[in-house]
Amino acid sequence: MATTTLTDRYQRVVELRRNRTKSVFLRFSGFVVLGAIVWAWTSGGPLLGRLSAERRWTNFKNFVGELVPAPVDKSGNWGDAIPWAWELFTDKGLEALLITFGIASAAIILSALFVSPWLPLSSRKLANSNPMGIWGGRRNQFSQTVWRVVGPVVRFSFVLARSVPEYLIAFLLLSLLGLQVWPLVLALAIHNFGILGRLWGEVVENADVEATEQSIAAGGGRFSAYLSRIFPANFNRFLIYFFYRWETCMKDATVLGMLGLLTLGKLIMLEKGFHWDRVFFYILLGASVILIGDLFSTFLRRRLR
Repeated sequence: MATTTLTDRYQRVVELRRNRTKSVFLRFSGFVVLGAIVWAWTSGGPLLGRLSAERRWTNFKNFVGELVPAPVDKSGNWGDAIPWAWELFTDKGLEALLITFGIASAAIILSALFVSPWLPLSSRKLANSNPMGIWGGRRNQFSQTVWRVVGPVVRFSFVLARSVPEYLIAFLLLSLLGLQVWPLVLALAIHNFGILGRLWGEVVENADVEATEQSIAAGGGRFSAYLSRIFPANFNRFLIYFFYRWETCMKDATVLGMLGLLTLGKLIMLEKGFHWDRVFFYILLGASVILIGDLFSTFLRRRLR
């Protein structure tokens, strides 16, 4: 059997590119958007105020210059950035990072624990009097009515939980419980209860039905079918959404810290407008934790496969 050479593959790519469908509308739209951006930047339009292009460019250069660590800006030696960064890290950065990490992790774990038992009751395939459409015997009118109500009520609770912004929930809980970590944890947990419920619910709805139908047809209930068939088969997908929402919780916990609790958000708020180099350092500190979490998520899912 003849092997495909690199040249042949390249020729195929060139041919596919040459024969691809071309959209005149998309190209025209792209040029219009690009032209609008250039016009807005150079003309001092209403979107950018009355500053001239030269003034905006000067402001941009000044802002970028303020991102350089203060010791480096004075000495010109980037080696001075290491003790500067270490001092910020050990002074308040590490404590704020750990609090941010703890709030995000506790919130997403609580959300996952509360969502998991409700998933079989939110599924349109499982939350009815005849799960998966398999007749399970004669049901009385009350039982049928209950199963018609349960699914919509659970799904509506997911919608309600994610429709209220976590910042507003945290503000209300701080008014009730005072300045501590639990209002932020509960606010994120409530909001992500709705989001995880929707995401994991979609996984359950789109799961392979053959194994579940066999389990129910053999006499198993909807909960046993979920625990023995759906949950193990789709555990990796559950993990993907879990870590995705954990990353979002890290960013949200940073923002919620601006309400007054010592997180990276509070440090950013305190330094904003005065020391942009420190603000940039705290932003990178939070981003590094999210990167480590993403790498851990990838490693864990590969191991579980």
